[in-house]
Amino acid sequence: MKKMYDCKQINLTHARMVELRNDGKLNLGINEDFASRIANNSKLGPTKTSANIAFHFWNWVAFSLFIYTIYLSFESNWWWFLFGIVGTIFIYKANKKGNGENYLDAAMVDEDFYERIRDINGWSYQIEELNNDTTHKP
Repeated sequence: MKKMYDCKQINLTHARMVELRNDGKLNLGINEDFASRIANNSKLGPTKTSANIAFHFWNWVAFSLFIYTIYLSFESNWWWFLFGIVGTIFIYKANKKGNGENYLDAAMVDEDFYERIRDINGWSYQIEELNNDTTHKP
């Protein structure tokens, strides 16, 4: 049975995490709200990928869509802003989820990013069981 652990419970080096994940023995996770906070802190984000840039770009697209539909509601039909609200919420939620997934991918190739997030207890691990190769923290 797989169990959930966080960085306070086990200590996995980047190399060991990559090995376990590639073997299918580990699922790495990150909270979506926590990932959003990382995106807004340039010191924590990944340096070898464009995950932060993608997050900010899609937030900008969502905001622009909303502003444009407000404009259309004044210039054309009043109900355009309803499409803007729905579209903005859809893009925001998809972007939030995608940002977390981008960080999981970044953790595989950016050891420094993985270690920074591990140091602040940002990762969650789903593992079959703790073994000798995984350091258990009391």
